[in-house]
Amino acid sequence: MRTISHRVIDLITTDRDKKYELAARMADAIIDISLKQGDCMPRDLSNEGFVQQDITAHWHFANALAEVELRQMERKVFSFPQSEVRYA
Repeated sequence: MRTISHRVIDLITTDRDKKYELAARMADAIIDISLKQGDCMPRDLSNEGFVQQDITAHWHFANALAEVELRQMERKVFSFPQSEVRYA
């Protein structure tokens, strides 16, 4: 799995509160699959070791988290440094 600084996924799970850890791991898998294939379907997560019950329970939340992360990654890739504009 990749390490992205300041990820939304990391904000929902902490060392003390692991309530959303499964959804966060699933979102990471969705990101990896999406970057390789162009998209990710729930059935693709079975190949990553997730059981159908967990996929059914957490797909929508994990997919939404992954979408936010992918958009943030896209912004960083396509963002250009702002140059200062001065008017006379």
